Formats: sequence, structure tokens, C-alpha cells
Amino acid sequence: MKKTSLLNTAVLIAGLAAGGLAHGVEPPKLTIEQFRAKLKKDDSPLPAGGQMQMSYAGVVEKILPSVVTITSSGQPKGRGGFPNMDQVPPGMEDFFRRWFGAPGEGENEGESNPFDQQEDRQPPRKRPGQKQEPEERAPKDQPPQRLGVGSGMIISSDGYILTNNHVIEGSDKLEVAVDMPDGSSKTHQAKVIGTDPLTDVALIKIEVNNLPSAILSDSAKLRVGDVVLAAGAPMELAHSVTMGIVSAIGRKDIGIVRGEGRNRGFEDFIQTDASINPGNSGGPLVDAMGRVVGINTAIFSRSGMNAGIGFAIPIKMALTVVEDLLDDGKVSRGYLGVQIKDLDLDTAKDLGLTEQGGAVVIMVGSDSPAEKAGVEVGDVIVSVAGQRVNDSSSLRLIVSGNKPGAQIPLEVMRDNKKVVLNALLEALPEEALAAGGSSVPRGGSATSELIDGVTAQDIDDGLAKRFKLDDEVDGVVVTKVDPESSAAEVGLQEGDVIMAINRQPVSSLDEAKAEVKGKKATIVLKVRRKGDTMLVVVRD
Repeated sequence: MKKTSLLNTAVLIAGLAAGGLAHGVEPPKLTIEQFRAKLKKDDSPLPAGGQMQMSYAGVVEKILPSVVTITSSGQPKGRGGFPNMDQVPPGMEDFFRRWFGAPGEGENEGESNPFDQQEDRQPPRKRPGQKQEPEERAPKDQPPQRLGVGSGMIISSDGYILTNNHVIEGSDKLEVAVDMPDGSSKTHQAKVIGTDPLTDVALIKIEVNNLPSAILSDSAKLRVGDVVLAAGAPMELAHSVTMGIVSAIGRKDIGIVRGEGRNRGFEDFIQTDASINPGNSGGPLVDAMGRVVGINTAIFSRSGMNAGIGFAIPIKMALTVVEDLLDDGKVSRGYLGVQIKDLDLDTAKDLGLTEQGGAVVIMVGSDSPAEKAGVEVGDVIVSVAGQRVNDSSSLRLIVSGNKPGAQIPLEVMRDNKKVVLNALLEALPEEALAAGGSSVPRGGSATSELIDGVTAQDIDDGLAKRFKLDDEVDGVVVTKVDPESSAAEVGLQEGDVIMAINRQPVSSLDEAKAEVKGKKATIVLKVRRKGDTMLVVVRD
């Protein structure tokens, strides 16, 4: 062989290693524009009023080549991403105890849970009367064990694959099975590009070119009643497809996306009755033209198997997350700095409002964008950046969909008048609410039971130091709360400073008592706690 040939071979080998085949070597960073150029998109509307198709074989042939089966391996880490029992939605405790095996609860043998990849992860479950043994840790040198099987979809010809975070979470090794045109299947090792537990989205990559990629559509154009198909590997049966319709859109707060220590994620699910079972997670939900509109994620079921209520992440939301992950490896979300609740009938009456809809501000974070913009507790936010706010979930999604640094107009109802404010969003911090405080000389020391079960006192030097009250705070401080009282039930605490009662400012105990005198029903309190302002509604 000539020297030049040997040299060319060496250069080729070095080039392959530099391209990412060598362990620990990162490929060149993609720009968002380069990534978008890799995607196949078709946002044209579905034909309306068309005749029912007798076969969807053409649709299936279009999407199946881009669907992959993902096997995750690693050392079992216990309960993984299962929700804590204090985090589950009200009324769902029995469901989660049964299917997720809450500590101390017995379960029926052979039952599965609706989260695919977690199915093989669960430690032995405690039976009634059975002693709970300490969790055994696998030796570090023990070979990786299979954690579970899920699905994914190829979204670019050079190997970018979209799937669920819970499909790959906790894995040390990922294997992706890709179907070949001749009917065979080839397995490739994948690496994780980025994950976002709050939306349950993950992006992984295999080092293969000329792959068949899925065509993506605009999930915002979906209508209830549109035909959809779910593809993936349910029960490890690859190349499976089921059909149904879009049952609902915009499903929120259903308690599925929950990270460790978090109460909720950013949820805006597509609901479908297309059959989704363990193994389908991460696979595509496609419309009747074979275009991806969502990522199959989870189901509601009493048996752990399909019951006609499945959920998919809208592809529009997923791609927004993916672009952030490609940019700097993390998702940047706008932060307003408020705690909110839905404006239901009772709350509307408490605030003297005649209409429902919107999000009621019950706390304003200290030095937050909301506080700087002039948002006050008791405000009802009805519009953000020109988008209508129907409830607290929609406000959370709209704000998080804007980037830090964005200037957004807020339309709020205050004392039955419309007020427009402008907020400069910041980056969502790890701790969403700041705390702080100091003390200054105070006067007065009167004390009395203000409302049933709540003792309050004028602020003096000792109380200011004891509760670390802010210098500028004005009102009366709560010194005792009966744990059996209605006030305790809604979260009023010792050290809270009551600044206003029924929207009337109070600066002394006498003023506070005058505001509650003769009022037996609902009391609306504006409260300051460790630098934050909140709304507390106490009902008899």
C-alpha cells in the first residue's frame, strides 16, 4: 500500500473519532437555525368535510420508519420519578397508592403502572404486615440492568430523536433500535443531548446519517374530533399503531409531569382515545396525514393499561423546549413572581367581582418582576402579552413561554376596574420566591384576638426582631394561630403581617378590629410574609 493511502486511512479514522464516535468527544454545536433547517415541517390545515378513509395504511407507511424503540439500562435507583404522596392531585391518592406502590401500602401482585419505562424499575413492594427491609444498593461494578423500554421518533436525518424524559431518566446506557428498509432492525447507542423534567421532554442522538425523519405539523391547529394515530412499542411490541380521535386539547393540572420536590410541571396535553399502553411513551401522535402533532406521554387508568384516556405533549411545546436544550443545555423560562389561583365563583364573590375567568394573585414575590410592575395581591390577571388568561394554568404557560428579558403587558382587574401594567420578565430561579427582612424600631404593643383563632398585635421592637419583619411593612402581626381554626386551614401563620382587611389598609390593631367588627362571613386579608405579599381568604 502506498504511503499516501496509509495517511488517508489514518486521517479518516481520526476524523471519525473527532465526529463523536470516540467516547467523551462532543460534536460541533448546532445553532437553532441549523437545527430548524434539519426538520421536515408541514403546517397546512387538514381537509375539512372529507369522506372517511377506509384505510390508513398510507399514513402508517409514512410514519413508522421514523419511529424507534428505546431501551434504557443502568443501576436501579429505587423509586425514580414516582410522585410523593403529598404531591398527588386531590382525590387521586388511592389511585397512586395502588399503582405506584406508596411506602407502607399493600398491592395486588402482577399489577403494572401507566408510566412505561418505570415498569421494570420498581423495588419489591411491601405487603401488609411485611417488614420493610433496607434498600439494597447495587455494587458499583455490577453490570447495568435493563430499566425499561419506550419509544421515540427521529426528527432529523442525522440522528436527533425526540422522546420522553421519563423514558431515559436514570439510565447509564441507551440503545435505539432503528428499522431498516429491508425489514431488519439495527441497534445504536445514543447519548443524551438534554432533558426537561417539567415538560417530560428529552432529546437524544445516534451517530447515523440518512435516516428517515418524521414530518412535523402545528399542534396549535388541532381540533377536537380530528383523527389521530399513536405509534410506538406498547408492551415492547414494536411497529404498533392505534387509531382514535382528539378527545380534548389544553388538558392541564392532571398531575402527570411532576419532578422531585415540584408540585406541578408545565402541562398543556392533547387528550386522545387512541390506545396508549406501557411502551408507547415517547412515540409520535400523528394526524390523518401522518404528520406529528404530539409525543405520547401517559394515560389515566385503573388497571395500568389503556382505558381510552391518553395524553400527548403538543409538538409545538416540545420543539420550543428542544431549541432551548440545544442552545445552552437548559430551558429558559420567563418568571413573573406571583402565586395564583383560579377565579372560581366563591373567590369572585369574595373580591366583589361579577365575572369568572382569569388568575387571582394571592402572593407577590419580594423584588420580583410582578412587584416592580405594580401587581398587587387581589389583582385578577385576565390577559398577558395579548393572550387571554382563562385560569392559573394558562397564565403559567403564557409567562413561561416568554424568554427572560421580555417586556410583556399585563391586563388586570382591580376593584372592578381594568388596569394595564408592564412587566420585565426575569429567568425562573430555583427558588421562585425570595425572602428577606430586617428590623427597625416600632411602637405599640396591644394584643387581641382579631378573628376566630387568630391573635394579632401591634408591631413593636421585640416582635420586629422576633419575626424579622421588613423595615417598611405596616400593619399588625399575627402572634398566634389556633391549628384547628379556619385561618390555619388556609395557611395563615405566626409572623404574618396583616396589611389590609377586605381591601382596606390597616396600620394598627384598633383599625384592624374596626374592619372585622360585625363581619361574620368571609374576611379577605392582605398579608406580608418574609418579603412576599399574599392574599388569604378566611371563611367561617
